[in-house]
Amino acid sequence: MRIKAVVYSRVSTEEQNPKAQLEVVLQYAQERGYEVVKIFEEQISGSTDPLERPVFKELLKFVKENDIGAVILYDLTRFYRAASPTQALNKLRQIMDEYEVFFDFAREPEIEDPLFREFWMFVKSWFASYERLQISLRTKYGLMRLKREGKLYHKPSIVHYYAAWLYDKDFSELTKEELESARKQLVKIVKKYWDNPAVKKTKIGELLKQNELREMYIRFPKAPDSYFTWRRLLK
Repeated sequence: MRIKAVVYSRVSTEEQNPKAQLEVVLQYAQERGYEVVKIFEEQISGSTDPLERPVFKELLKFVKENDIGAVILYDLTRFYRAASPTQALNKLRQIMDEYEVFFDFAREPEIEDPLFREFWMFVKSWFASYERLQISLRTKYGLMRLKREGKLYHKPSIVHYYAAWLYDKDFSELTKEELESARKQLVKIVKKYWDNPAVKKTKIGELLKQNELREMYIRFPKAPDSYFTWRRLLK
């Protein structure tokens, strides 16, 4: 299941080419596998507090009402040109915590100060951890709901994860036909490595994560990937 996302594009009055910024963001969203459901464009100074911008407030309302998982921007300056980087990052974390949404950036900010550059790398790491946590929690609560509804009584297999990613569905929406089709496709993918004497079977999971199943594991980082996973699949 892809993460639903919205795009926020902000330009100030002196900037003349907002389309170039938007094209980069949409390309980035496509590469990351986001499902962009709406684009919010605003012409306003970057020094204006995000929570005081009309369009940005409209975006946050939409995020809250539509189970949006991510807000994608061109870079950090599109979010807020605050008096200090710390102020901007504190504001960002405040919004992420309050609205339970992840902010992603298509471009790295240009940082000359080496200390702040190191701090930004730390913040990026925190963002990535936050995103993984949110995905994990959504998957966990989704499975709990399915169990309550009597639709899934067991832990999903690798086939369930692959089918959910392949057909862009929740586990509860998958049909037997889709699961069987996904199983056959997955078997073909795995056998290419399993039958190759040059490939260690214990390394198959790593290879799949880097290649054919990369996007699936981005969406489902907790999906099984051990040697026994592929052995059971092929049996």
